Amino acid sequence: MGYQPTLGTELAQLEERICSTSNGAITSIQAVYVPADDFTDPSAVHTFAHLSALIVLSRRRAAEGLYPAVDPLDSGSKMLSPGIVGARHYDIARAIRKNLAEYKELKDIIAMLGMEELSAADRAVVHRARRLERFLTQPFFTTEQFTGHGGRMVRLQDSLDGCERILNDEFSEWPESTLYMIGKVDEARKP
Repeated sequence: MGYQPTLGTELAQLEERICSTSNGAITSIQAVYVPADDFTDPSAVHTFAHLSALIVLSRRRAAEGLYPAVDPLDSGSKMLSPGIVGARHYDIARAIRKNLAEYKELKDIIAMLGMEELSAADRAVVHRARRLERFLTQPFFTTEQFTGHGGRMVRLQDSLDGCERILNDEFSEWPESTLYMIGKVDEARKP
Protein backbone atom coordinates (compact mmCIF):
# COMPACT_ATOMS: atom_id res chain seq x y z
CA MET A 1 0.00 0.00 0.00
CA GLY A 2 1.55 3.29 -1.11
CA TYR A 3 1.56 6.62 0.67
CA GLN A 4 -1.79 8.39 0.43
CA PRO A 5 -1.50 12.16 0.97
CA THR A 6 -4.25 13.72 3.01
CA LEU A 7 -6.31 16.71 1.94
CA GLY A 8 -4.34 18.90 4.32
CA THR A 9 -1.01 17.76 2.86
CA GLU A 10 -2.22 18.37 -0.69
CA LEU A 11 -3.58 21.76 0.29
CA ALA A 12 -0.30 22.69 1.99
CA GLN A 13 1.67 21.69 -1.11
CA LEU A 14 -0.62 23.79 -3.31
CA GLU A 15 -0.42 26.79 -1.00
CA GLU A 16 3.39 26.57 -0.94
CA ARG A 17 3.43 27.15 -4.70
CA ILE A 18 1.45 30.37 -4.37
CA CYS A 19 3.66 33.35 -3.75
CA SER A 20 4.21 37.07 -4.16
CA THR A 21 6.83 38.58 -6.43
CA SER A 22 7.83 42.12 -7.25
CA ASN A 23 5.55 41.89 -10.32
CA GLY A 24 2.43 40.61 -8.60
CA ALA A 25 0.87 38.08 -6.30
CA ILE A 26 -1.26 35.00 -6.59
CA THR A 27 -4.10 34.66 -4.14
CA SER A 28 -5.88 31.38 -3.64
CA ILE A 29 -9.42 31.23 -2.33
CA GLN A 30 -10.63 27.86 -1.07
CA ALA A 31 -14.30 27.06 -0.65
CA VAL A 32 -14.62 24.57 2.20
CA TYR A 33 -17.95 23.00 3.04
CA VAL A 34 -18.17 22.10 6.71
CA PRO A 35 -20.79 19.40 7.29
CA ALA A 36 -23.40 20.46 9.86
CA ASP A 37 -21.37 23.66 10.44
CA ASP A 38 -19.13 21.67 12.80
CA PHE A 39 -15.87 23.63 12.88
CA THR A 40 -14.42 21.07 15.31
CA ASP A 41 -14.57 18.33 12.67
CA PRO A 42 -10.98 17.02 12.25
CA SER A 43 -10.96 17.55 8.48
CA ALA A 44 -12.08 21.18 8.93
CA VAL A 45 -9.54 21.84 11.67
CA HIS A 46 -6.72 20.36 9.58
CA THR A 47 -7.75 22.27 6.45
CA PHE A 48 -8.18 25.61 8.24
CA ALA A 49 -4.69 25.31 9.74
CA HIS A 50 -3.29 25.87 6.22
CA LEU A 51 -5.36 28.95 5.43
CA SER A 52 -4.40 32.52 6.29
CA ALA A 53 -7.97 33.82 6.46
CA LEU A 54 -11.52 32.55 6.92
CA ILE A 55 -14.71 34.11 5.65
CA VAL A 56 -17.54 32.24 7.32
CA LEU A 57 -20.98 32.55 5.79
CA SER A 58 -23.81 32.50 8.32
CA ARG A 59 -27.24 31.01 7.79
CA ARG A 60 -28.48 33.02 10.80
CA ARG A 61 -27.34 36.33 9.32
CA ALA A 62 -28.90 35.47 5.96
CA ALA A 63 -32.18 34.63 7.71
CA GLU A 64 -32.04 38.06 9.38
CA GLY A 65 -31.51 39.73 5.99
CA LEU A 66 -27.98 40.83 6.88
CA TYR A 67 -26.09 40.59 3.58
CA PRO A 68 -23.41 39.78 2.82
CA ALA A 69 -24.07 37.08 5.38
CA VAL A 70 -20.51 36.95 6.71
CA ASP A 71 -20.16 36.12 10.40
CA PRO A 72 -17.70 38.72 11.72
CA LEU A 73 -16.87 36.70 14.85
CA ASP A 74 -16.16 33.36 13.16
CA SER A 75 -14.32 35.01 10.25
CA GLY A 76 -10.80 36.28 10.63
CA SER A 77 -7.38 36.74 9.12
CA LYS A 78 -3.85 36.06 10.32
CA MET A 79 -2.90 39.29 8.55
CA LEU A 80 -5.02 41.45 10.85
CA SER A 81 -2.10 42.95 12.70
CA PRO A 82 -0.99 46.56 13.20
CA GLY A 83 2.13 45.92 11.12
CA ILE A 84 0.10 44.90 8.07
CA VAL A 85 -3.19 46.85 8.22
CA GLY A 86 -2.06 49.75 10.40
CA ALA A 87 -2.80 50.55 14.03
CA ARG A 88 -6.10 52.36 13.40
CA HIS A 89 -7.59 49.58 11.27
CA TYR A 90 -6.42 46.97 13.78
CA ASP A 91 -7.85 48.86 16.77
CA ILE A 92 -11.21 49.43 15.07
CA ALA A 93 -11.47 45.76 14.03
CA ARG A 94 -10.66 44.61 17.56
CA ALA A 95 -13.22 47.01 19.06
CA ILE A 96 -15.90 45.77 16.65
CA ARG A 97 -15.18 42.12 17.48
CA LYS A 98 -15.20 42.90 21.22
CA ASN A 99 -18.54 44.71 20.98
CA LEU A 100 -20.15 41.98 18.85
CA ALA A 101 -18.83 39.24 21.18
CA GLU A 102 -20.28 41.03 24.22
CA TYR A 103 -23.61 41.35 22.39
CA LYS A 104 -23.57 37.64 21.54
CA GLU A 105 -23.08 36.82 25.24
CA LEU A 106 -25.98 39.11 26.21
CA LYS A 107 -28.45 37.53 23.76
CA ASP A 108 -29.34 34.71 26.16
CA ILE A 109 -30.06 37.16 28.97
CA ILE A 110 -32.17 39.28 26.62
CA ALA A 111 -34.12 36.20 25.47
CA MET A 112 -34.86 35.13 29.06
CA LEU A 113 -35.29 38.42 30.90
CA GLY A 114 -35.64 41.14 28.26
CA MET A 115 -33.64 44.29 27.55
CA GLU A 116 -35.09 46.02 30.61
CA GLU A 117 -33.02 43.83 32.92
CA LEU A 118 -29.72 44.87 31.37
CA SER A 119 -27.56 47.58 32.86
CA ALA A 120 -27.28 50.86 30.98
CA ALA A 121 -23.76 49.88 29.85
CA ASP A 122 -24.99 46.52 28.53
CA ARG A 123 -27.91 48.18 26.71
CA ALA A 124 -25.38 50.53 25.08
CA VAL A 125 -23.36 47.48 23.94
CA VAL A 126 -26.49 45.94 22.41
CA HIS A 127 -27.54 49.13 20.61
CA ARG A 128 -24.01 49.74 19.32
CA ALA A 129 -23.65 46.12 18.12
CA ARG A 130 -26.98 46.20 16.29
CA ARG A 131 -25.95 49.41 14.54
CA LEU A 132 -22.61 47.85 13.58
CA GLU A 133 -24.40 44.77 12.22
CA ARG A 134 -26.62 46.98 10.08
CA PHE A 135 -23.71 49.11 8.85
CA LEU A 136 -21.74 45.99 7.91
CA THR A 137 -24.51 45.18 5.41
CA GLN A 138 -22.92 47.54 2.92
CA PRO A 139 -24.47 47.07 -0.52
CA PHE A 140 -22.33 44.49 -2.33
CA PHE A 141 -22.79 43.70 -6.00
CA THR A 142 -22.91 39.99 -5.12
CA THR A 143 -25.95 40.46 -2.89
CA GLU A 144 -28.12 42.64 -5.16
CA GLN A 145 -30.48 39.75 -5.93
CA PHE A 146 -31.08 39.12 -2.22
CA THR A 147 -31.36 42.68 -0.98
CA GLY A 148 -32.86 44.65 -3.85
CA HIS A 149 -30.16 47.28 -3.25
CA GLY A 150 -27.75 48.11 -6.06
CA GLY A 151 -24.15 47.26 -5.32
CA ARG A 152 -21.60 50.01 -4.83
CA MET A 153 -17.90 50.23 -4.17
CA VAL A 154 -17.12 51.43 -0.66
CA ARG A 155 -13.59 52.50 0.16
CA LEU A 156 -11.88 50.89 3.14
CA GLN A 157 -11.36 54.33 4.68
CA ASP A 158 -15.11 55.01 4.51
CA SER A 159 -15.89 51.69 6.19
CA LEU A 160 -13.36 52.36 8.94
CA ASP A 161 -14.69 55.89 9.49
CA GLY A 162 -18.27 54.62 9.74
CA CYS A 163 -17.40 51.84 12.17
CA GLU A 164 -15.36 54.19 14.31
CA ARG A 165 -18.19 56.72 14.47
CA ILE A 166 -20.68 54.00 15.43
CA LEU A 167 -18.28 52.72 18.11
CA ASN A 168 -18.06 56.28 19.44
CA ASP A 169 -21.89 56.31 19.75
CA GLU A 170 -22.33 59.11 17.22
CA PHE A 171 -25.50 57.36 16.00
CA SER A 172 -26.82 56.19 19.37
CA GLU A 173 -30.03 58.21 19.03
CA TRP A 174 -30.69 57.13 15.46
CA PRO A 175 -32.80 54.09 14.53
CA GLU A 176 -30.54 51.20 13.58
CA SER A 177 -32.43 50.87 10.29
CA THR A 178 -30.84 54.12 9.06
CA LEU A 179 -27.49 52.28 8.86
CA TYR A 180 -28.84 49.33 6.85
CA MET A 181 -27.55 48.86 3.28
CA ILE A 182 -25.70 52.14 2.96
CA GLY A 183 -22.21 52.82 1.65
CA LYS A 184 -20.64 55.66 3.60
CA VAL A 185 -22.01 56.27 7.07
CA ASP A 186 -22.89 59.83 6.03
CA GLU A 187 -25.63 58.35 3.84
CA ALA A 188 -27.57 57.54 7.01
CA ARG A 189 -30.36 60.02 7.51
CA LYS A 190 -31.95 60.74 10.84
CA PRO A 191 -35.72 60.51 10.36
